[in-house]
Amino acid sequence: MQRWGFIYTLGADATTRRVDVIGSPTCELIAVGVASPADGADAATWLVDQGAELVEMCGAFGPADQASVAAALSRSAAEHPVPHGAVTYPCDQAAGLHRLFG
Repeated sequence: MQRWGFIYTLGADATTRRVDVIGSPTCELIAVGVASPADGADAATWLVDQGAELVEMCGAFGPADQASVAAALSRSAAEHPVPHGAVTYPCDQAAGLHRLFG
């Protein structure tokens, strides 16, 4: 894998997408910040257009948001499906997540 993408949330006050590229020429990460998980499908499609071979989403992406990304990726990469997934947290972390995200 030479290029992969990670989508995370910036917060509702974000007005533009943020893109940061880090890593090395042999393994490049394109980190894309979006205002909300609802913007994830567009960001995922953009990542695939940029050559991402794998897409990960931050833990703020719930099942419906993950399904939206999956649908977008299945349309945009029908010939060569792009693996995608989301960061998850164990149940014992629920209190901390609720404190952060409500």
